[in-house]
Formats: sequence, structure tokens, C-alpha cells
Amino acid sequence: MPSPSDLGAAAVDLATTLIAIDSVNPSLVPSAEGEAHIASVLAERLEGAGYTVELFPAPSDARRVSVLAQHTGSRSGRTIVLNGHLDTVGVEGMPQPFAPRIDDGRLTGRGASDMKGGLAGLVVAAERLAELDAPGTVIVALVADEEDASVGAETVLQHLAARGVRMDLCLIGEPTWLDFAAAHRGYSVVEVSLRGKAAHSSQPDEGVDAARATGELLASIAQADEDLRQRSRHPLLPHGSLMATVVRAGSAPFTVAATASVTVERRTVPGEAAADALEEVRALVDTVTARTPGLTAEVTLTHAREAWEADAAGSAAEFTTLLGEALVAAGSRRPDAVGEPYWMESALWQAAGVPTVVCGPAGGGLHAVDEWVEVAQVERYAIAVTDAVGRFLEARA
Repeated sequence: MPSPSDLGAAAVDLATTLIAIDSVNPSLVPSAEGEAHIASVLAERLEGAGYTVELFPAPSDARRVSVLAQHTGSRSGRTIVLNGHLDTVGVEGMPQPFAPRIDDGRLTGRGASDMKGGLAGLVVAAERLAELDAPGTVIVALVADEEDASVGAETVLQHLAARGVRMDLCLIGEPTWLDFAAAHRGYSVVEVSLRGKAAHSSQPDEGVDAARATGELLASIAQADEDLRQRSRHPLLPHGSLMATVVRAGSAPFTVAATASVTVERRTVPGEAAADALEEVRALVDTVTARTPGLTAEVTLTHAREAWEADAAGSAAEFTTLLGEALVAAGSRRPDAVGEPYWMESALWQAAGVPTVVCGPAGGGLHAVDEWVEVAQVERYAIAVTDAVGRFLEARA
């Protein structure tokens, strides 16, 4: 029977294996490998541990594969989902992104912290729970495309809903430094297209300058962002924000710009609706076009994801207590409740009616050229998840 230290070592070994697999998201890097290979490796491993495994390619791209595995014990109990994402961001500037190495307690490589260390801890815990014949049902949902449009999570959630699966909890192993993410911001992306009229730059009055209008819009966006900073702040999160992230205008020197485009990102906090960004940006654009005769604009909402706040009671609160105790027993400090400035798929699971807890090992260099995860956190996470999930499944809802 494996000891706790064996579980930790197995998790680090699996994390090393996963980092060596290129699973860069093709939506971010069109030539990238995608998740098919890493999905097949983990599917085979879970199947060998006694799980019933299904693979779900995304309808739009066969490279975008998610894994759904299930094990039901011989005794009745609750149902828990262990969830993580298979994809990573790109590797530009990294000399050896898929050559994992351990140095001074750090495991380095693309995806080490976000989130192959967490994936490894969840999978090793799932294997051990099956070996112990834990009661109830463990579902392992390893999804594609979290770093972009969440097509994997949406596909898996639709499948579970169609089967009528009732889930008591979802644990997401995103990097939190083994704290509990109790809230995160949402976001929206709004695309603005401006159309004026070209003219020779020596005769600007004959044209309608889309570049100048863009400058006015950027100033309005900056002021709107400052206004958001004056609102009451969420206790765990930064303020909501509004910023232009991509700006293009004009086509050539000596020509008044006939067209321009601006990508606007709105970050929201709980209590703000992500889709409201469309009207917020449209109001700013309308003010600019009203001051510029002949200028027209098109404003389109392309992405909207809601902010999230963890349930303060029920099974999420119960599991948070269990996992916190297990982490301390495994040698970690007592976890804090923290807020995350970026978006995670916890919002999708909780919106689907599944109480959700977010906790996972981390390190540094997320999305950067020097990404790493702390080895001790990966070890403690695998041990603690096995313990906490086992006790949660034993209890009766």
C-alpha cells in the first residue's frame, strides 16, 4: 500500500511527464499541437486505474480533446469532480519548454504551475481513491481550451447535464499556492471598428480622421477606468477595469486614416454583469462619433465570462474545511481565502449548479519564460486531496 510520501513522489513524477508533452493551445498558437496527445496519455493511465474513460474532441477541432473519467465504489456516497485543464499558453522565448528539470525544489517547464502540477496531484489522488475503493463516485474532468474559449469545459458540462449527473462538488486544481480562491474577476472583450474617410494629409479637412477619433476614444476609456477605481472595492479582488489592449489605425503615411480598430477589455467583479460591457463601450464610442461628423462605428461583444464568488456554506464550505485540515496534516501552512484577478472555469461549474472549490499547487512565471512549480506543494497537494476527498465521499449529503 503506497505511503503518503509515495503519493507525493508519484505526483511529481507525473507532473514531469506531463510537462514534457507539448499541449500548447492552438487557439493561441495556430500551429500548436493541442491537447490530443496529453489527453490520450492521461486517459490510458486512468483507465489502467479502473476508471471508465471517454474522450471528447471539440466539434470544431479534433486536436482539442477533453477527458472524462468515472469510478464508482462498491459503497454509496457522494459524487465529486476533480477538474483541471490540459492546455498551456505558447512557448515563445523559452529555450527548452518541454524539458522539465528540478532544481532547488522547483520543477521548471511550460505548464509546470499552470497547471500540470495540479493535474498530476488530482490524477494521482484519483488513482489512489480507486485503489482504496472509496465510496460514491469520483469524476475526473480534464479539459481542453481553458486558456482561450473553454470549449472543453463547455463540452464536458453539456455531456454531464445530458446524462443527468448530480455532482456534490467540483475541485479545480488551478495554481493558488495551496490557498483557497474564494473569488475571481470576470471579463468581456469588445471590438470597436471606426470608419472615416481617407484624404491626403496635406488636405485633412477633406477627410474624416479615424486615427484622431481613436485617440479621443482611448482617452475616454482611460477616464472610464479611473471612474471604476472610485467604486467600492471587493474585499478580495482588485477593482473592475477597462482598457484598450489592441489599437490599429491608418494605412499609409501622408493619408488621413480612413479606418481604425480598438479591442477593449473589461474586467468585472462579482455583482457586475460581463455582458454590460457592450453598452458601456458603446456609450463611449457614441460620444466620439457625435463629435466627428462622417465617422461611423461598429461595436461588437466577442467574449463575456462572469465573475465568481465561492459559496459560503454547504458542501463547498465543508470540503474547504476538510482540505484545509488535510493540507496542514501534509505539512503545508493553513490556507487563506484569496481573490484572483484573472478568470477561471470555476464560474462555469458553479453556474451549472456544482458547488466549486479552487485550490492547487503553484510557483512562479505563469505564462512567462521561467515557469515553475514548487515540488513540495505538488507532493502535499496529492496527499491532501486523497485524504480530503476520501473523507468527503464517506459523509452523507
